[in-house]
Amino acid sequence: MISYFSSVFSRICNLPFILKGDSLEKKLRLTLMIAGTSSILAGIYMVLFNAIRGHHDIAWLYGASTTLGVYITCAAFCSGLKRNLYIIVHALLLSIILLLLLDNYHTIGKRSEYNYLMALTIGSALVLRQQSGYLSKVFPLFCLAFYLLFITTGLTWQDGAFQLSIPEEPGFYIVNCSVPIIALLLTVFTSRGDYSETDLIKRELSNAIEKNQLELYYQPQVDIDKKLIGFEALLRWKHPVKGFISPEVFIPVAEKSGLIIEIGKWVMERTLQQMSDWDRSYHLSNLKFSINISPLQLMHRDFTQDTLLALSHYKISPERLKFEITETTFIYDQKRISGVIEHFSQLGIQWAIDDFGVGYSSLKSISDFAIDDIKIDKSLIMHIFDNESAAIVVHKTIELSREMGLNVLAEGIESEEYFDYLREKGCNLFQGYHFARPLPAGEAALWIRKATT
Repeated sequence: MISYFSSVFSRICNLPFILKGDSLEKKLRLTLMIAGTSSILAGIYMVLFNAIRGHHDIAWLYGASTTLGVYITCAAFCSGLKRNLYIIVHALLLSIILLLLLDNYHTIGKRSEYNYLMALTIGSALVLRQQSGYLSKVFPLFCLAFYLLFITTGLTWQDGAFQLSIPEEPGFYIVNCSVPIIALLLTVFTSRGDYSETDLIKRELSNAIEKNQLELYYQPQVDIDKKLIGFEALLRWKHPVKGFISPEVFIPVAEKSGLIIEIGKWVMERTLQQMSDWDRSYHLSNLKFSINISPLQLMHRDFTQDTLLALSHYKISPERLKFEITETTFIYDQKRISGVIEHFSQLGIQWAIDDFGVGYSSLKSISDFAIDDIKIDKSLIMHIFDNESAAIVVHKTIELSREMGLNVLAEGIESEEYFDYLREKGCNLFQGYHFARPLPAGEAALWIRKATT
């Protein structure tokens, strides 16, 4: 007998794991099962209670609520959860309203029945928080409105007409009933929200484009003679309150939330538009522009088509562009990524590995892709004089890259000493504060004017 109950208890404990869906959906289904079972148990009791006392009309009504409990329990295991949710919540609200209006045999405990509306108000606000705006916000407010209506008016349906039972001191009921339930509901909405800095950035970043808060800066890239050979387009976010927010802060949030797709498309369009504007003024036939491409953006189904349309619209030659990807790109679908890289390489667009030396790839894996440049990460460059291991890694990377026919760009050049050392080791492209910080378009135009005159 003990083993039997132990087995039953074990199956009950494991029940959440056999329900359909991910963690959130399983929690929702489990909640439906609990609600359905509760409705069945309470309904059966009320059917018997009223039938014994001869209240057969109300017994039938509780029988209907019991049937609804069976439906709710079954819905926890069935497909079409979203459709069932809309049916269930409205059926529950309707059944509670009908019971409050028609069950007038228990006047002493009448107001205790209003707790069902309070439970539905709070429960829907908590359980449905991941659902549509209507289910998560509007429906709980509907339930709250009906709760306040019944608790303050005692509304019932008797003798073919609506009857009111307004207390002698209605203000007492209104304050004592509305204030706690509203405070409780506000607590629910507060507790279910995410007010972390990351969530705040995600919500505000989603509107940053249309509010013109994003801006492109351009950092010059030079050769061994310090001659300008191009720019890297770098995204900046100027928040109206927080000021400039570092890309190291908002880019990971954009990638995790999927906003990087829209932002990356904006960067592409804006860079090509700026190139077109400068072409008309300075005839920049030899300058290349580097654009950072996120792995999610690279694998997006519309990336190739959107890029080709933008190139055609702004009449930019593909040979003028260089797409920079990080080493982490290679942990994704390599076959698909290789196809995209090869497609654009055939058009003349070059590819560079950004932040090389701190990621997941190797020179061997890079040789399998149509890569043109290696950008040695600045965290290695800045330690070449005080860390022998960093100096060896940088030196060997330059050596092997050149043997593979790849250009090597050192980023994070802070002084002439770094420039001379790396040039001597065979590095042929450079970028860093020693030459220029990332510049707004107006200041970058001064570099272009100087280089073209």
